Amino acid sequence: MKNSVILPSALQLCVDDIGWFFGRDDRLNGRPSRTGIPRKHHPLDYEILNDLGKAIDQKIMCPICLAEWDKDNILRGKPGFTYEPDTWDCASVIDMPSAQKCFENIEKSDYIELAIHGNLHGNYDENGRQITEMEYFEYKNGSKLLTTQSEDEILYRLDIFKQLYNSWGFTKQIRSFCAPNGIPKHLTNEDLLPLAKALRKHGVKYWTSRWKKTVCDTVFYDGIVYMEKNVNFGVPWDAFDFDPDYMKDFAKEGDEVIGDVLGMHWPNFLRYQPQNNYKVLGGWVKYFKKQAEIFGLMLSKDIEFSSIQHVYRRFSKLSFSDNKITIDLTDALNKPTDCLNGQFYVSIKNGINPVSVMGGMIEPYETHNEFKTYKITHTSDIVEITTK
Repeated sequence: MKNSVILPSALQLCVDDIGWFFGRDDRLNGRPSRTGIPRKHHPLDYEILNDLGKAIDQKIMCPICLAEWDKDNILRGKPGFTYEPDTWDCASVIDMPSAQKCFENIEKSDYIELAIHGNLHGNYDENGRQITEMEYFEYKNGSKLLTTQSEDEILYRLDIFKQLYNSWGFTKQIRSFCAPNGIPKHLTNEDLLPLAKALRKHGVKYWTSRWKKTVCDTVFYDGIVYMEKNVNFGVPWDAFDFDPDYMKDFAKEGDEVIGDVLGMHWPNFLRYQPQNNYKVLGGWVKYFKKQAEIFGLMLSKDIEFSSIQHVYRRFSKLSFSDNKITIDLTDALNKPTDCLNGQFYVSIKNGINPVSVMGGMIEPYETHNEFKTYKITHTSDIVEITTK
């Protein structure tokens, strides 16, 4: 029975770097890499994300950069934020009709869940020279290794992010974060405490990034749940006109460790001509539905759903005897997070049928070709499922 029962990973899609109006990689000029697509972004680029999320019934986590939304030149005179600290004039280059339509498409979408990414995705010296595209990190005292900015510095950046956000009237609640360009791999859990404390003060509860390069790594920061993005997986960050038929599976049955967050980049879902974006929508829907047929995976509803299932599946213990499945939740319930809601999911292969449960209630959730996934609402630290 051991290979026929699993607490699946709730696969969550995270699409980095929405929000740019200009897509072209401009690092040769000491400016941001942006999305890497050599065109301006279009309101249709948001519609494709909404329609993909709708088709797979998932709120897509979308880390957003806001500097190019600066219609009031909030960033002017703020060294460290832009490549033109004294003369920053974003207001003069914004295509306001297009920007307004982009805003409307984000606001009305039930499937785009905004997350904090950054302002201009990096930091700059007092003369506007780009230091790094890792916005919340810096070099100190001549060191060649990046270190975390102070909590006050990070709070200042997040406050500016919020000013830009509020200046447009965005109303979506932000509860998650993804660090621009990931996190320097040499930094420890303790090194990131200033960042975690600042994020928590801005309402963040869920955090995913590339950092330790360890599949399924988890860190708990004062109520924030950190999950590592996909490790042995990825599509080039600037690949557009990408054919999802050539996308490899996120995991395969039998993998000892499975991650939770599929990190991709906005252009990966776009065509060079935005009017053609929908030509690949069917292929992406097919890809994600295929992932849901892999024993050990399910599709998440949103980043909260994925995080909750992650804690339950990673820290619960399964044992088997005769026709009984025992799920010990003790370790999961003792983790320092307030996100757990008393519900988790278990997948059971065809031929094994639950008939009764002690310590909770069970109900069918999804039926797949080779297995069924059940939702369990537990009333005890130990759940025992009797099967036939």
